[in-house]
Amino acid sequence: MQSANVTATWCATVVDEWCALGARDVVLAPGSRSTPMALALAAEARLRLHVFHDERSASFAALGMAMANGVPTLLLCTSGTAAVNFHAAVVEASHAEVPLIVLTADRPPELQGVGAPQTIDQQRLFGVAVRSFVDVGVPDDERRDEWRRSAQRAWSAATAQRPGPVHVNLPFREPLVGMPGDLPAREFESATRKVRALPTEQLSRLSIRLAGRRGVIVAGVGAPSTSALARLADALAWPVLAEPRSGARADHERFIRHADAFLRHEPTAKSLQPDVVVRFGAPHASKVIATWLRDSDAELVVVSESPFLIDPDRRCAMHVVAAPDAVCDDVAAVVAGRAATNDWLDEWAMAERTARAV
Repeated sequence: MQSANVTATWCATVVDEWCALGARDVVLAPGSRSTPMALALAAEARLRLHVFHDERSASFAALGMAMANGVPTLLLCTSGTAAVNFHAAVVEASHAEVPLIVLTADRPPELQGVGAPQTIDQQRLFGVAVRSFVDVGVPDDERRDEWRRSAQRAWSAATAQRPGPVHVNLPFREPLVGMPGDLPAREFESATRKVRALPTEQLSRLSIRLAGRRGVIVAGVGAPSTSALARLADALAWPVLAEPRSGARADHERFIRHADAFLRHEPTAKSLQPDVVVRFGAPHASKVIATWLRDSDAELVVVSESPFLIDPDRRCAMHVVAAPDAVCDDVAAVVAGRAATNDWLDEWAMAERTARAV
C-alpha cells in the first residue's frame, strides 16, 4: 500500500475507534500538515465538525464542548507553533478535569532538528498538564494490529478516574492526501468509564450526616445532571447553588439564582448559614459564595468522580469518590421522609424573591 494510503487508513481507523467509544465533536484549526487527520475527521458522519482559524479560540471552544457534555472533544492543529496556542486551554482542562484529546500534526523524524519550516520540538509539549503523551510515529502498515489500541489508550487516559487532556502527536510524511483502505476490525472491547455507586457503609455514613439538617447543595464543574440534583434537593429540602459552568441551573424552585446578590447582605448571609454543605465537583466560582462558605462553620462534604480532592480552604470533612448522579439517587432514596424543616427553605425562598424584585 502506498504511504499516503497507509496514512489515510491509519487516520480513518483511529477516528472510527474514537467514534465507537463515544466521540461526538471535533474542533479543527486548519493547516497543511494535519490534512490526513482533518480529512478523516471531516468524513466521519458521527462527528460534529467545528472549524476555527485561530488555534487559541479552537482550543477553548473544544474545552467548553467537553465541559458541557463530559465526553472528550477531539482537537486538531497543524505542526509548529500552532500547537503552542493550545497550551492555556490544556492547562485549564487539566485543572478542571475536562477530557480532551489534543491532536498535533508534526513533521516526520527526518525533518526534525534540520531547520525545516513549521517544525519545533513537540515532544511532551504540554508537560505535566496532560494525563498522557504519545507520539504515534509515522503510520506503519505492518503495525496495523496496534492502531485501534493506540486510540483506545488515548481515550482511556482522557476519561480515567481523574479525567483530563491527552496529547497525541502525529508525524505525517508527504504526500498528505491518500485513499483509505479497509480498516482493521474491532477485535476487543474497549474500556469505558463505569458508573460507581456508593458502598452501603459509606452511603449510610453520608446519609446520617445529611438527613434532617439545614444544608446547601453547591454544584460546580463536574456536578450531576439537573434532574439528579433536583431529586436530592427535594429529598433533603435544601436549596441548590449552581454556577453556570456546572450546566445545572434550572427553573426548579430549589435552584437559587441570586445568591451572589443577597449573600452580600451581612444579616441575610448570617441567617442563612448552613450546618452542612454538599459540594459536587469543583468549588463555586462566585467569590461572594466562596467567601460565605469559607466563613461558615458548616461541615463540607465533597462528591466527585475524581480521587483528587479540591479543597483550597482545607475544610472537607468527607470526600465521596463516586458517580455524582448515583450519589444523588442513592442518598435521596435513603433520606426520604427525613428532610429539613420547611422554615429553612422558606428563608432561602424569601431571600431569592427579594433579590429578584430589586
